[in-house]
Amino acid sequence: MLAAICLPAGLRAQSWSRRRDPALFYLTGGERALASFQAHHDRISTLAPQAFALTSWGELRGGIAPLWLQLAHRYQVRLMPLVINQNFSGYRATRLLRSPAACDRAIGALVAAARRDGLAGWQLDFEGLPSWDRTRLTRFVRAAALALHRHGKTLSVAVAARTDDRHTDSFRHFTGVYDYRALARYADFLTVMAYPESGRHHPGPLASYPWVAKVLAHVLQTVPPEKISLGIPDYQTDWGYHRVRVHFWRRIGHRLHRFVRWVWRLIGFTGRARTQPGRLHWDPNLRSAYRVYGHGLHRHIIWIEDRRSLQAKLDLVSIYHLRGYSIWRLGLEDSSIWRTLPRFLPSPAVVENQAATGDAAPLPVPRLRHR
Repeated sequence: MLAAICLPAGLRAQSWSRRRDPALFYLTGGERALASFQAHHDRISTLAPQAFALTSWGELRGGIAPLWLQLAHRYQVRLMPLVINQNFSGYRATRLLRSPAACDRAIGALVAAARRDGLAGWQLDFEGLPSWDRTRLTRFVRAAALALHRHGKTLSVAVAARTDDRHTDSFRHFTGVYDYRALARYADFLTVMAYPESGRHHPGPLASYPWVAKVLAHVLQTVPPEKISLGIPDYQTDWGYHRVRVHFWRRIGHRLHRFVRWVWRLIGFTGRARTQPGRLHWDPNLRSAYRVYGHGLHRHIIWIEDRRSLQAKLDLVSIYHLRGYSIWRLGLEDSSIWRTLPRFLPSPAVVENQAATGDAAPLPVPRLRHR
């Protein structure tokens, strides 16, 4: 598999760009995301708002603001919202998966909401589950897919990336719960979240070309390429701040885990990809851009996902004839990436039990609604 990454550019088939929904963009709302969507909606085939969560008893919480629904239907962009386990709690997800009544309740709510809002379907994004819940997660995906398919809706699953199946700590507590082969059998496609490659203990690029190629080589052993959407980051991260966090962690210990996590999310360790001519460096082997500033202990390394690194990953999508790509997230991207992405024909959704909306005056900024 890895030998294919050396193919000349002229031999790279571009059939993926002609498929129905190859370009999925995630969304959390905001003015920047709105501006990007209005300017480049013809390069987005599917919009996936992160706006819903399932509780441990199967209740579907959250919702998409009506204005985002109106925009998506106006531009004829398919809507496939993310539905997560509430607060990404592995404990709550386990309780849900172990209760047949809760699973039935959850699936019924997903079907009802998809029909009500004219959604193309759902992407299930359950994270933080232990590997011993693998069979339960697969069983839930199978039942949800069957129910949604009966109503003409689709189900995709977001899965964490791994390069092998060794039973490491990460496999047992995060990545091992995803049975690639079984999930692909029942779901319409899998989004392989090929990021982040690096972390606070091992600073580096978010998703280097060689590592993403290894991820794909592994998943393609059990999943056909037409069922794989490559998850791609479009933001930047500053490992200097992470290094400070590690130092703090070692000194204080694990008692303040929740507090540190909350503060870190408040500050934010990722941001919008920003490029300034003459200040970016490019690693031709990793195919990633980075910027270095500061000195000594105050030195910072910012890895940035720009147009060049995006193109490298799109080359992999083409080489392996994948279904398409899923980009996290709208509003964080380097504006130059839009020159790289192809345009698509619109795919209008079927709205059930909902009055058609005509053209309206310019819309205020829509925001995702959470309960």
